[in-house]
Formats: sequence, structure tokens, C-alpha cells
Amino acid sequence: MTAFPLRRLARGVETLSAVVASSLLLINVGDVLFAVVLRYLFGSSVAWTEEVARYSLIWLVMAGAAGAQSRGDHMVLDLLGPRLPRRARRTVRGLVLAVQVTVLILLVVLGAKNVAGTWTMKTMALGIPKAVVLSALPVGMALLLVQLLLGRVTEDGR
Repeated sequence: MTAFPLRRLARGVETLSAVVASSLLLINVGDVLFAVVLRYLFGSSVAWTEEVARYSLIWLVMAGAAGAQSRGDHMVLDLLGPRLPRRARRTVRGLVLAVQVTVLILLVVLGAKNVAGTWTMKTMALGIPKAVVLSALPVGMALLLVQLLLGRVTEDGR
């Protein structure tokens, strides 16, 4: 497969990540403002606003991780790498990729196992299955894994 369709796919994942994260940010800000207005102007509160704020923030972070990956916005400690010879740098880069892929696969698998046992549990205020909230981890890490691999393939295919 040529690099062009993979670049388009990577851009698509990045766009999906950005749209979902932006939408969740709007929901989060709107929810918090609604709760503040209710509390300080009308002296009352609604229990579900706290859950919406928390759950939208969780999903926002997990959805936004793939977009940050594609832009290179994740934190990197690059003290040793640039000082290494080219071959050693490639080897270290390959080891780092292997560790990243392994950790992300573990997070997806273990997160999915955690989600599987929580479909019957409900959240306190909203009454939605806890699995909906907990799905943020395996879904977000799967998107991050896809974006990481697509970025590496399109980088190497230049």
C-alpha cells in the first residue's frame, strides 16, 4: 500500500479526533456554565451536571490523544536520542515504538475487559451504564495506537 492512502487515513483519524474532542469541550464548558448559573443565580443545583462534566472531560482527553499524537504534541524527553549515532538512534527509536505499541495494546485489551463487566452497573445521576464511561480508555487508546502506527508508516514511506 502506498503512503498516500495511509496519510489520508491518518488525517481522517486526526480530524475525527479533533471533531469529537472539540464537541466534548463545548459540552463540558456549556455544562459547567449551566451548573454555575443554576447555583449562583438561582440557588439550586442539578446532580447530573457534575457527572456530565466529569465524563465529557474523560472522553475529551481520550479522544484528543490521537490528534495530539498526529501533531507530535505529546511530551518527549529527547536528551539522549539526538546524540546517538544514526544506527543506535534507529534502534532506540524501534525499541521505543515497541514499548509504546505494547503498552497501548495492553491498555486496549485490559480496558475492554474492564468495560465488559460493567454494562449492568449504572452511574448515580445519569443512570447510564458505567461501560459507556469506561469505554473511553480502550477506544481512546485504540485510536492512539492506530494514529501512532499510521504516523510511523507514513514517516518511513516518505
